[in-house]
Amino acid sequence: MTLALGLCGFVLVGLALGLLGGGGSILAVPVLVNLLEVPAKTAVPMSLPVVGIAAAVGAFMRWRRGQLRLQTVALFAVCAMSASYLAARLGVGIPDRTRLLFFGAIMLVAAIMMWRRGSRPPAANAAAAVARPAIQVIPVALAVGALTGILGVGGGFLIVPALAGVLALPMPEATATSLAVIALNTASAGAGFLSKHVTIDLRLTAYVTCAALVGMAIGLKIAPRYSAASLARAFAVLVGALALFTIGKELVN
Repeated sequence: MTLALGLCGFVLVGLALGLLGGGGSILAVPVLVNLLEVPAKTAVPMSLPVVGIAAAVGAFMRWRRGQLRLQTVALFAVCAMSASYLAARLGVGIPDRTRLLFFGAIMLVAAIMMWRRGSRPPAANAAAAVARPAIQVIPVALAVGALTGILGVGGGFLIVPALAGVLALPMPEATATSLAVIALNTASAGAGFLSKHVTIDLRLTAYVTCAALVGMAIGLKIAPRYSAASLARAFAVLVGALALFTIGKELVN
């Protein structure tokens, strides 16, 4: 029963990645910790290949549709990957309680950003889309990398607004590019954990990866049928509720 719930949770992770290009990966660690009872120090590195593989598949499918900006991927990923590798190496020894409280706080920030993204009218988003120098995304890329290395989140909730707002990418291209960055970024963070000889349950990792891929396939198929704004608000509520649960659980314990 526990495994079934966990697999359903990872279908949701893949679904969010497929629909929104981000936001789903922030659910991976809480699902591992709360539904599959994996310790946080193991859940973070375990979530990285799951999220990375699902994001890579999604990015490939978006690339086949002509939505992937490879130059933007290269700029963003180089900075994010450097930060994620270093953060993973330095963050191995963080206590589980501290890590999960920090994770809960980041989830609240992500929920707020997703809600704001979903609440702005499409016309307002289009009007705000004035391209600025690409160098302006570098601070966001470094922040995303650090969060991936420490917490295992892909950072799509930061990447997509940066690509759409700073570089004025249309939303389909922003979400496609976000998936490619997430795939590369999680691979770099995973290498950082491996260099510290962190071990994970490979069988469980394979199970949840398959579940995430199922969700990704569904998300990519149904994405054109639904409003991105409505989806963003729905996932914002889910992420916010899970954030409050995570924080409350750690404070009570």
